[in-house]
Amino acid sequence: MIRIKNIFWIILAIPVLLTLSTCEKEDPFKDDLEPNNSRDEAFGLTLGEQVNASIAKGDHDWYSFSVETNGIIDKAGIEIKNLTEEMELTVVLYDSQGNQFGSFTGNAGINMNITLTTRTSSYYIEIYDKNSEQEGKYKITITLLQANDSNEPDDTFKNARIIPSYPSEDITGIVLVNASDADQYGDFEFFILLVNLNKIVNFTLTPTADDIKMNYKIFSEDQSVVVEETEGTPGQILQASVGNGSGGSMSRYLRVGATLGETGNGNYTISFTDTDI
Repeated sequence: MIRIKNIFWIILAIPVLLTLSTCEKEDPFKDDLEPNNSRDEAFGLTLGEQVNASIAKGDHDWYSFSVETNGIIDKAGIEIKNLTEEMELTVVLYDSQGNQFGSFTGNAGINMNITLTTRTSSYYIEIYDKNSEQEGKYKITITLLQANDSNEPDDTFKNARIIPSYPSEDITGIVLVNASDADQYGDFEFFILLVNLNKIVNFTLTPTADDIKMNYKIFSEDQSVVVEETEGTPGQILQASVGNGSGGSMSRYLRVGATLGETGNGNYTISFTDTDI
């Protein structure tokens, strides 16, 4: 009789354990970010923090994030780690008004790294499976890359960098976004050249990459054009001068820009010397 009683309790325990296990089972594709299925419900991301997320079949995840750069052009990195081999994630980017300006689709299971060039602004991201048939997990992180040079802000007349004496040291800089007369909202670099009487200030503008076309334009103190925009060929070193043969000392604005090549390398150096007229 004792043996039968023990077996009886063991048999009863099995369905109880099965029931408890079923109750505790969680949906593997439900995350704590929901509801974030529309732009109005976008989940706010904090720069530098990784978020664990899931995509269910037919699900669309929306995120928002803001970048504060004090108006300086910078780059933000969007890293998405696709943890499910079957998912072909599509990532769509929108500006603060909800206007789409970029769309990317990765191969199944591939991680995605998207670089966004930005000034201070806010953005939206929409993520979904390309065919809306797969479900899985991913991780997303937004990072401000602090990619510009230490001379910033120097991309307006107001913030121009003064070159007070000659010869100057080699000044290194970066043009992150195409900047020229044709790209007025690009990443310009402005310098103020102080030119004494009977002196000529010379400058040498040297690109680092062979596929970048540097350009310069010279303005008077009242910001009127003195020398029209001059553009080099890919990789060309540009040299020019500003002279002062009458009156007292004067100043000139030098605007430097560039058109980037396929490498996206906008690094350059510039140096200044002066000579007698």
